[in-house]
Amino acid sequence: MLPKKHRLPAKEFQSLYKNGVKSKGKYGMLLYSEDHQGIPKFGFVVSKKIGNAVKRHRMTRLLRVISMEAIKDEKLFKNGGNFEYIAFTFCDDYSLLKEEFNYLLKKLLSDEKGSIKHY
Repeated sequence: MLPKKHRLPAKEFQSLYKNGVKSKGKYGMLLYSEDHQGIPKFGFVVSKKIGNAVKRHRMTRLLRVISMEAIKDEKLFKNGGNFEYIAFTFCDDYSLLKEEFNYLLKKLLSDEKGSIKHY
């Protein structure tokens, strides 16, 4: 389970969608906005379009584990940030979902030259 300090509050989902930087992949879209609290926060949207409750919860659990692993990678998060992942297509394969999630994450945190920003 994602610790409470790393969960994105429900009231911030809509503002993040409107004002955040977006990066789209095959299985979903990752949104990012800067937050200078120093703690990365993640939120997930897995709608009924993905499938039944079992599939939705499976994908949410995979995303939680992947985000916790990304949080442990200290070099990506020096100043925190708010992240929201909106799922488009069901993916049951952990390695494929992790590869896409990490690609989108690094894409959002990098500047125009392709180097990773250290906030």
